Parts: sequence; structure tokens; C-alpha cells
Amino acid sequence: MRSVALHYHAPPEDAVTLAPLSPGKARRRKISKALAHAPTAHRLFSALLLLGAPGLGAYAYFVEPSWLRVRRLTIPIKGLPLNLDGLRIVHLSDLHFGSSVPRRLLQHAIETAQALQPDLIVLTGDYVDTRPDNVDDLTVLLQPLQASSGVFAVLGNHDYAVNYPGDVGLPGVESLVIAALERAQVTVLRNEWQFIGGGKHPLALLGIDEIQSGRARVRPLHDIPATAPRLVLCHNPDIAPFLPDNSVDLLLCGHTHGGQVRIPPFPPLFTATVNRQFWGGLSPFGRGHIFVNRGIGYTWRVRLGSRPECVLITLTGVKE
Repeated sequence: MRSVALHYHAPPEDAVTLAPLSPGKARRRKISKALAHAPTAHRLFSALLLLGAPGLGAYAYFVEPSWLRVRRLTIPIKGLPLNLDGLRIVHLSDLHFGSSVPRRLLQHAIETAQALQPDLIVLTGDYVDTRPDNVDDLTVLLQPLQASSGVFAVLGNHDYAVNYPGDVGLPGVESLVIAALERAQVTVLRNEWQFIGGGKHPLALLGIDEIQSGRARVRPLHDIPATAPRLVLCHNPDIAPFLPDNSVDLLLCGHTHGGQVRIPPFPPLFTATVNRQFWGGLSPFGRGHIFVNRGIGYTWRVRLGSRPECVLITLTGVKE
């Protein structure tokens, strides 16, 4: 593995944080994390699934987890500059590189994203499942991603080795992931924003850091010119209640995996979020929308009613 120094940075004083879990819930999360990474537990769970419901279990284990879907959305943005009308954005999330997710699925997702010929590519966290054994392989995986307006990313809780609010994780481990992304020419936004497109009224792209790490800040939204439409990236949709009213035109998130198991039309039983309102798909939010990507990877190798997805978003202006 490439040698990368680990540096711990204290959370900013104005960071947005979630209330830590109670000791009992934290203990249960630690146990579930250990089980999620135990090969024996995976094999036992798979056997029980196949024995309990052979046909459905086989589909949920062998078919859907690797059945990549291309989702296409057209989203209206008020005040979108004419030169950005029709902007094509590819949104990927939750690769979980280094876990039991097949490398061929991740490669297929990257190839699919690039084949969509996007103008902008955004990645919303959880590039690794645990501390990566070889971050150079992550760099190689992401290097083919290219777009005329750039490739941008925010970090997820797994990139900090954090699994629940209040978890201390592995301080400084995110520097390994950041270095791997930057070697792939991916710009990592940590409570930073920049303009996309030219002209007098470009689109503002803001990346908010992972909320479970204690480093998420929403104050940079106040620094964006009021006339600029705002595209915001954050791994966890739990950031939504902390955003100022009507301050975002489109919020893109991941983290939930769409619950991984869902019986339509009902929402999933488990979303790994505090707020269960935004578990997957497109929803109205403030003056715009929030979209929660179901991701590519998974925790357990099972998906039902929540296929992995590569999302193509086309922005269009709103006539006033």
C-alpha cells in the first residue's frame, strides 16, 4: 500500500452533529458491524435466506445485488443559466470497495457512468467498506471517470471508519481515501463550494462533509451568492433538516442503499438514518429536490426491491 501519513483534524466549532447513540444502541451497532464483515456470518445468513424462501432468496442473493440499473431523471432548476440548460450529471454512491462487492460490478458501474457521456460526475461517499488494504486499486478503479466540468466527491461515514453517530472511528484514516481520490483526479469537497459553468450566473456546487464524522458544516451555504442556483452533495440525507430553509435547489445523497430490502410499495424497514423520510429516490425539498441514490455496493450481499444504480440527471431551466 502506498505510504500516506494519517493526520487528525479536530472538528470545526460550527460543525453540524447528530446526537450520539445510547450505550446500548452503540453496542448493538458494533455487533452488527462485526457480523457484517464476518465471512461465516455471511454464509450462514445466505443459507438461511435460501432455505427460508428458495426462489426469492436466490434472486435477492444472486441476481439483484449485481443487476445494475441506469436511472434517468430530468430535474427542473429555477434560475439555471441558459448555458447549463441540459447539463448531464452522473451520480454514483456507496461503492464499498474492498468488501464482498464484486470488483466486476464496480468496474461495470464506472464503465456505465463514463458511457453516459456526462458533463459533470458527482460521487457521494463510502468509497471503501473498511480501511483499504490497497488504496492504489481504488485509484485505478476511479481513473477512467472524466467529465468536461469535472469529477467531484464528498466523503461518507465508511471513509472515516465511522458507523454510527458518536463512533470515534479511526482518526485520520480519511486521508488514505482522499489521497486515492485525488490521484484519480477527483476533487474532494469538504465544506467547500465552487462554480460550475461560466457566465454571470453559474451553478454553485457545494460538498458538505460527512455528518457522522462531526465535520459537516452548512455555513458555507451563506457564502454562495443569492442569485446562484445550488447543487449540494452530502453522503447522508440526515443533513437535510440542518440546511437553511429554501437554500438548496438540488441535494444529492447516498448512504441508505435504498434500505437494500424493500417490498413495494412500502418503505424499507432499515435505512441506517435518523430521519427515515428520505430513504431513496427523488423527493421535493425546500425550493427544490433531494435525491437519495441507492448506491452500488451493499453491507450484506442481499438486495430486494432496491437494485444498485448509476443515475443520470439532466438539469433543465424553469420558465418564470
